Amino acid sequence: MLLNYLFTNFMEESQFADVVGTTTDDLHALIDAKVFPAPSYAYEGKGRSVSFVADFTDRQTYRFHLRGHTDWYRDITQLGLDTEARARGHFFSRYDHAKAAFLSSPLGAELQSQAPTVGDQFDDEHANSTWGHFLNGVYGVCTRDGRPESVFLKQAGVMFIEEMIGDEPGTLSHEKTRLLRRTVDFLDSVESDFAPHEAPIASRQRCIVDVRARFFGMTAA
Repeated sequence: MLLNYLFTNFMEESQFADVVGTTTDDLHALIDAKVFPAPSYAYEGKGRSVSFVADFTDRQTYRFHLRGHTDWYRDITQLGLDTEARARGHFFSRYDHAKAAFLSSPLGAELQSQAPTVGDQFDDEHANSTWGHFLNGVYGVCTRDGRPESVFLKQAGVMFIEEMIGDEPGTLSHEKTRLLRRTVDFLDSVESDFAPHEAPIASRQRCIVDVRARFFGMTAA
């Protein structure tokens, strides 16, 4: 099941390099320069092939990049993002645009009125952590496409939900319950499904599956 998940949502590093038109060595150079994310998963595989001709045992390390990171590769090559400062600046230009658009949207405005302290968490320390996690491949694991916009939306969804579920289900007003449900559905649209072994301990379980069960009586299919 794990390999099915990885090959469905990610590309093995050599395939990724072929798709974007580069080499694995050049891709590693971009990772080392801190302008491109590291692989989100590394899979240590051992296999055995038995045939009429030979019995062969093989051991390989497979590195998987999120399919959506082909867009980031296009950006850094087309826009000349050849230093960490330039890449980070472009990342946060997109991230901050998504933040402004969301917080001024009807859903974002309602969430801020119910949980006004969440916005304060998006400080310089949070930005440094976000960039570090992006470079380490973390957001390839927990967002569907790894884009800066999705990174912000995933973070915001988790933060607002965690703030709202401090109250017991029966104590939430009808208005807050409806808002929580909309926020969970919103997070569901940007957060990844996670690998099978990760799903029970990931934020999807805590902020989507468990919240739906606890507050809305919904069980996962």
